[in-house]
Amino acid sequence: MTGLAMSLSGEPQADSGVGLPRAWSRVFGKASAWSRRMAERRPRTLITLAMLVSSAATYLPYRESTDMLFRYWDGPLYMYVAKTLYAVPADHPFVPYGLRPSYFATHLPLYPALIRSLTPLTGGRYTWAMLAATLLSASCAAVLFYELLKAWTLVRSPLWTALLFCLLPPRWLLYHSLGSTEPLFLCLVFAAFLALDSEKRGWVIVFIGLASLTRIVGVLLVPVFMLIHAGRRGWRGTIQITLAFVPILALLAFHQLMYGDFRAYFLWNVAHERLLSSTPLEVFRGYAHRPQFHVTEYYLGTYVVYGLGVLALWGRREIFTYSAVFFLFNCFVFHYDLARLMLPIAPFALLVGFDAVLSRPACRALLPLILYLTYTYAWGFIPHNLVLPSVYKRLLEVLQ
Repeated sequence: MTGLAMSLSGEPQADSGVGLPRAWSRVFGKASAWSRRMAERRPRTLITLAMLVSSAATYLPYRESTDMLFRYWDGPLYMYVAKTLYAVPADHPFVPYGLRPSYFATHLPLYPALIRSLTPLTGGRYTWAMLAATLLSASCAAVLFYELLKAWTLVRSPLWTALLFCLLPPRWLLYHSLGSTEPLFLCLVFAAFLALDSEKRGWVIVFIGLASLTRIVGVLLVPVFMLIHAGRRGWRGTIQITLAFVPILALLAFHQLMYGDFRAYFLWNVAHERLLSSTPLEVFRGYAHRPQFHVTEYYLGTYVVYGLGVLALWGRREIFTYSAVFFLFNCFVFHYDLARLMLPIAPFALLVGFDAVLSRPACRALLPLILYLTYTYAWGFIPHNLVLPSVYKRLLEVLQ
């Protein structure tokens, strides 16, 4: 693995200053030579393979019980939306969780649409179509991230950073392997920035509009790209970017038609779940006055690490603007799963912001430890976030 890491930067291993056991060099020597050829000739293929292999490794402990992969939240909900297209009866499979039909407005349509579009390739099986949708989105996101890193010279070694993107942060490893919207969302974010770099404003509007139909925070991309255009004194472009609000407005109109209230999404996540707070860092302060000191340190560390990563992006105003807006928004979100909420900015705040550390040979030598820690985390967490077996059984009946 160390040979692989060194080859990606073009640095000779002898200059690494890190003495690893010779057995490692023999074991990984052939793999390093192959990876060097792939890195030089087909970097995008190597990145795609790395993303797919990283996800396949996540599945290894569950190869005899794949239902556990399909039952991982929020995958079952998106499969159900993909099948029903929001025509949800009162006696839907998720009734035991106390979810009203209008609750499904919180699961935006683009990812379910992708799942549904892939069912012909999986013999009509929504379970495998869901994983295929995630893997396809994740692979595209990794390649587009690599293209963006290269186009803007954001890091020392775009290929090394793109490969790290397949593993870090650990929560991303989970969500680019199971049913989730984050891979598709990041794919659209990277595509929007590449369109911006090519000065294709129409495509920028399309991509951020689609992102808002993938995750609700996609609407933040509209002010983000307005600020970017304003900073470049592109006043005409600043106004045109507002067209990206059209898809989300159309979705709200659809909610009015389906549920009798265009506020259906917000009535659940804001009014019912109270996910937004009027004061920043409330989730941290809430735990700070409790005896669970380890949880408090987790939130403290997450805010600090991401905050430092965002500040490190100051020299790159476009991605700094994007990351800062999302970071500040998350400071006002009251939700225990802060690690997941930060995933939209993780590639920039963590991998680009800390590239000066992550690209060092001594840091790359830790790849075996990174692999061990991330997969131990992923394998151990999956069984603890599953839909009830009885609910999943009913869901499969609907999906048939």
